[in-house]
Amino acid sequence: MAISKESIPSRKEEFIFRKIEDEYILVPLYSSSDDVEHIFNLNATGADIWERIDGTKKVGEIIEELKSEYDYPPDSIERDVMEFLHDLYQAGMIEVRDGGS
Repeated sequence: MAISKESIPSRKEEFIFRKIEDEYILVPLYSSSDDVEHIFNLNATGADIWERIDGTKKVGEIIEELKSEYDYPPDSIERDVMEFLHDLYQAGMIEVRDGGS
């Protein structure tokens, strides 16, 4: 599925998000504690995007929120959010539905 600004992403419940010291991690519930290859590290921006994925906001709304909070070129924010969401989708961490009218 192609992700657009009209898409509405939602987190899959199979992942637990935690901040441990200065690191943000996503851990799938189905992996064992010894299975570190299934633990995903996020930077602060990735964690901020993850926390905004609530199943009600359109991608465009998430982008606009980040543009108002980050002192970063708007084109770069949009590109980075779209790439990050695509990566999350490809990894099976989020579901995406069409939010178009």
